[in-house]
Amino acid sequence: MGTRVRGPAMTALQLRDALFTEWCAARAEANLAYDAWCFQPGEEAYVVYRAAEDRADAAEEALARASMDFALVA
Repeated sequence: MGTRVRGPAMTALQLRDALFTEWCAARAEANLAYDAWCFQPGEEAYVVYRAAEDRADAAEEALARASMDFALVA
């Protein structure tokens, strides 16, 4: 096994910013999937939309937790 190199830890603000970026991307993907489902309805399009929406919800929850943690430290 190789040696694991650790860099500096992210600050709470950097983590919150990274999670915000992840949430923005997930939300955009969900919006596009919703538009695609509306344009061409069907079971497969709906499943793709719901999966994207679930990812956006999970990203939003992670962002909310990090934001609360950041507010406690700030």
